[in-house]
Amino acid sequence: MLTLITYPEGFDEPSLSPFCVKSMIQLDMSGEDWRPEYANTPSEAPIGRLPALRTPEGLIPESGFIQTYLEKRGADFYPGLSSKDRVLGHAIIRMVEEHLRVAVAHDRWLDDRCWAKLVPVAFGSIPSPMRPFIANMVRRQVRNGLKGQGFARMTEDQRMQCVTPDLDCLTDLLWDKRFLLADHPTAPDTIAVPVLSMLAGLPADTAIRRAVRGNETLMGYIQRGRAALYPKFTRSAAAA
Repeated sequence: MLTLITYPEGFDEPSLSPFCVKSMIQLDMSGEDWRPEYANTPSEAPIGRLPALRTPEGLIPESGFIQTYLEKRGADFYPGLSSKDRVLGHAIIRMVEEHLRVAVAHDRWLDDRCWAKLVPVAFGSIPSPMRPFIANMVRRQVRNGLKGQGFARMTEDQRMQCVTPDLDCLTDLLWDKRFLLADHPTAPDTIAVPVLSMLAGLPADTAIRRAVRGNETLMGYIQRGRAALYPKFTRSAAAA
């Protein structure tokens, strides 16, 4: 059995990380026998990030490397599609992972309204005397990373100018299909669904949450994607 080391659930998501949800979905799609192992920190992961997949061959970091491992074992995340479709799928994945996903991190961690609700969810297992110190230390790290990337240096209007074309691209891809490349889920759906779901589920009324919730096409896609792809377990059920 394979074991996925993942951040725990929160905000009605099977994991707080869209990358962890992506790997959960791909493990299910590949038909592998697997179980989750929940971790609150990535300290034991090979490159200090989650998810990580424990396999007979060793520990595999990063959702992209996990996808490659599953493909080598026979998984096909582009069933029935052409090489050109795979190129488009790869580009969509990069857009979502390197751009839209940053908006999730920014609003969760740096918007004070979201932050107030994130702390008890993400740091609830830390003893209360230490919780503010640890939470604020990690928040500073996230802030510094997003400032280095540039997103945290922008105004909200500027951030929306960056992400609106991404949302428009995904909307246009869905006008004649149930999923991004076909009427069945493929690789880009495994990351686009959790990222969009997490944007729609931000715990405060931010501009990007309003943009996603106000888009009927994207909201329909999120609903279909969650129903078709999300794992059917919760942390409490997995631990039972």
